[in-house]
Amino acid sequence: MLLPTTLRTRLRSADRPAIDTPFGPLTFATAIGDAGLPPLPDELFELPGGRTIARWIRPAARVELLLTPYDAELDPEVWGPLTDCHAAVWRIDALAPLRRVQFSVGLPVRLPEDANAGWDGGAGTGGDHDRGQEDPAHCRR
Repeated sequence: MLLPTTLRTRLRSADRPAIDTPFGPLTFATAIGDAGLPPLPDELFELPGGRTIARWIRPAARVELLLTPYDAELDPEVWGPLTDCHAAVWRIDALAPLRRVQFSVGLPVRLPEDANAGWDGGAGTGGDHDRGQEDPAHCRR
């Protein structure tokens, strides 16, 4: 369990875990074997500091996703000022051998008119780890 000693408030699992961005919600998905987890988690918790933990419970694994604000401490003269920064951390407790685990992250298909976005090849782009490589097909927008 992620952050087991942190106080948490149980929320209704009525919303898909996401991070709000100027381009629309950044959403997360995972598949275990050939089965994708449903968009809505089995359990959703709010933690102090604007953090949330979503949990899916399956016979082969317990999957948790922590979404948390993050201070990147980047030099604003190099990177420009950040308006917001978040981290997403997945945790998987395998209860049986897992043939494949796949993570993906996505923005809405229709971006705002003035938005310009694309894949930059950076870390955390959503790898297809059963092939041992990053797959830019996950980031077509």
